[in-house]
Amino acid sequence: MNLKPIAAIGLLAVGIGAVGVSVFGIGLPASTSTVTYRTATAATTTVQQTAAASGTLVAATRYELAFGSAPVAIDGTASSSSSSAASAASASSVSNASSGAGGASLTVTWPVTAVKVAVGDLVKQGDTLATADTTTAELAVRLAEANLAAAKEQKATDLAGGTDTARQAAKDQLTSAQQSLANARASYAGTVAQNNISLSRAQDQLDAANAKYTADKAAGAPADTLTADKASISSAEDNLTSVKLQIAGSNRQASSQVTSAKSQVTSAQRNYTQATSSADDATLANDDVAILNAETALADAKTALENATLVAPMDGRITVVNAVVGEESTGTAVELQSLQLATTVSVGESDILSLAVGQDATVDVTATGSSLSGRVTAVDPVAASSGSSSVVSYTVTVLLDEAAATAATTTTAAASATPAATPLAGMSAEVTVVIAKAENVLAVPAIALSGTSGSYTVRVLNSDGTVESRSVQVGLIASDYAEITSGVTAGEAIVTGSSADKTTTSSSSSSGTGSGRDGGGFGGLSGGGGFPQPPNGGGQMPGQ
Repeated sequence: MNLKPIAAIGLLAVGIGAVGVSVFGIGLPASTSTVTYRTATAATTTVQQTAAASGTLVAATRYELAFGSAPVAIDGTASSSSSSAASAASASSVSNASSGAGGASLTVTWPVTAVKVAVGDLVKQGDTLATADTTTAELAVRLAEANLAAAKEQKATDLAGGTDTARQAAKDQLTSAQQSLANARASYAGTVAQNNISLSRAQDQLDAANAKYTADKAAGAPADTLTADKASISSAEDNLTSVKLQIAGSNRQASSQVTSAKSQVTSAQRNYTQATSSADDATLANDDVAILNAETALADAKTALENATLVAPMDGRITVVNAVVGEESTGTAVELQSLQLATTVSVGESDILSLAVGQDATVDVTATGSSLSGRVTAVDPVAASSGSSSVVSYTVTVLLDEAAATAATTTTAAASATPAATPLAGMSAEVTVVIAKAENVLAVPAIALSGTSGSYTVRVLNSDGTVESRSVQVGLIASDYAEITSGVTAGEAIVTGSSADKTTTSSSSSSGTGSGRDGGGFGGLSGGGGFPQPPNGGGQMPGQ
């Protein structure tokens, strides 16, 4: 899947074309045997070392748009748990946007009045996607404004202090509130105790039903007896479920009474403090906190009202539409995905150190037959193991270029467009990352190299038919080509093999993947030219 410059293709075409040269007794034992040489021409091309892996395309960015919430971009390559957390945060901000600080509150609802998109639609930034009724949202703003005014008034009262009459009235109120709290706590304790008894009884009934069934089954009871036993178990389970639901509601109600009584005590205590003395620093600080909370609630309510109309925050494709005209919308109403795509792949430990943010990549989409350009945008340094296996992998993210998104939009919008020609999220992709590259350099097939790092040689077929072993300086080595910095010139015929090569040598030279390392998640590094790797391992710089 590695893409090479046209010059590289030319090099292969010239070099691999069965060049036969017969040499009679030149540099060989005195015999009449004939040796035929295979050659390639040293030429200027691009040498690059790559790594490959399989992945799945995802949208680079997506939005889960909810009425009452400002749009928040979600990384398309993030885990589902992170996305779920973002969705939950959005839903929470919608339901609580109208809550007043220390005052009344109102739950905002979003009856849908219009839906202007469907799944699969392409939209532009700023397009209206859906609208909802703003009645409760407007009330929430008014309520938040009233709560803010009340919080400010409370601070003014605290600063003023109180009278003798106010002190006595405040004391009576506090005493009454404290008694109510004590009663509520006692009632809660009694309710919980009684509910625990009911739960225990229901559980005992289920245990008894299970025990009877087990005993009857062990005793070989008739089928109708076992059927009756199972019915008893089912009934006991239903009863236990019902009891649990009743207990939950009862405990909630009792707890709510305690909470309400605590609130009354807090309010009474505040009133008593105000009536008996001028407000202290703590009270004034609480007033300031209440004002701040009320201001925040007002801002949230205004934001919710502004987002009663869902507007596309970017160009993209609609992938989810949950909003239905005439029904209340909760949670995600519309999901919008970017046309720009990305993919994540797993990389083995032997390859991860060769990868870095910013490296160029090519993404081949099997379903469309298209080849898209991109770059590495993230290399996760934290390894993940697979079950009990000792093999570890690292996650690498590749972001496709914006041009791919533009092409997708153009292709889909065209009247004669073929849907299959547009890469879509969810499609399988083959990713090739360029780890190292040397452009416009003199290169020969890597198989032509002999020796080790620092002392490489190649064989050159001269015009008179003689073969010369020549020392060369080598730059970047990939599995297909090797960069030559000195020792040969462009146009010279480089020997890549001959009819005299031993079978074992030929077999050895045709193996290797270009990296000389275990594959890991990328399955080894490759240069993509089909030539075998030199003895010291392809893709390495001499001396490294």
